[in-house]
Amino acid sequence: MKPARPVRRVAGTAVTALLLAAGAVGALASPAVAKANSVAVGKVALGAGRPAVVTAEIAYSCDPGSDVHLAATATSRPAKGHRPAVASGTLANKKLVCDARVHRARLVLHPKPGATFHKKDRATVAASVVTPRGAHYADARRTVTL
Repeated sequence: MKPARPVRRVAGTAVTALLLAAGAVGALASPAVAKANSVAVGKVALGAGRPAVVTAEIAYSCDPGSDVHLAATATSRPAKGHRPAVASGTLANKKLVCDARVHRARLVLHPKPGATFHKKDRATVAASVVTPRGAHYADARRTVTL
């Protein structure tokens, strides 16, 4: 009966090591799966109106239950000696679908006072998934001709 005791000890140690390894893999995998925050800038166009607005199609995803919003800014690339035109817009958390899947939203970027965008202007659109405290979870940029 003495030989069974070392066998049990080795088997128990192996099972314990296997459970610890499985727990470590599960602990490392769950945060990686939960980080679904992403953003991409799609089609950008110059809208109608005075002053003209910039519209941007944004593809985003966010973690379930997260309290984030989308923020985007369009900045024109003017000739030397001129100030760039800036337009910005946000999409509140209550209008987002946060289920870790990719969704699309159309964001209207309103120009700052005195800023004007014209047809054929080069502009850079930057979009972000942002927390209420201002931390950026995901960022994307795209330069286009309006």
